[in-house]
Amino acid sequence: MDPLMRLTAKSEIEDVLFRYARAVDRKDWPALADVFHADAHDDHGEFSGGPTAFVEWVSQRHAAIPFAMHIMANCLIEFVNDATAAVETYFVAIQRREKASASGAVEGTDVEVFGRYCDRFEKRDGAWRVARRTVVYDGTRMQPSTHHLRKLVGVMGRRDKSDPVYALTELNRGQEGRR
Repeated sequence: MDPLMRLTAKSEIEDVLFRYARAVDRKDWPALADVFHADAHDDHGEFSGGPTAFVEWVSQRHAAIPFAMHIMANCLIEFVNDATAAVETYFVAIQRREKASASGAVEGTDVEVFGRYCDRFEKRDGAWRVARRTVVYDGTRMQPSTHHLRKLVGVMGRRDKSDPVYALTELNRGQEGRR
């Protein structure tokens, strides 16, 4: 693979990883399915299976989670050939889990998961996607949530398509049509 093709492929693979994070965090299930090849396999600890079942599993798990954020970090991409890459990406996944206490007050726990996505990416029909994923868990941390103790001022993130990022991406699509 020539150097320019390698840089392009790396950028395309990283874009897929970032789209995965946005899809889970915004509960954009069609976008999540698009990260994987149709015959992909995901070993996600409590889940092991194909993309359709994975999306269903994640959507059920996140139905009652009011906040989630994936932070992608170190990403090492090693090409096996022009259409296959071994990709290790460090991540921190943060979730707020809430429940009502006996008094009716909402109590929350912030959960942080530290791990790595060990992915086999394949380029098929011109698109890099995950063909095989194994999630490696390296640690966790849980602590009582302090989210309710302070008032946040500004634009609040949403876990659906009303999140401001979707208006921004629609704006970009509109500009592309005028070029």
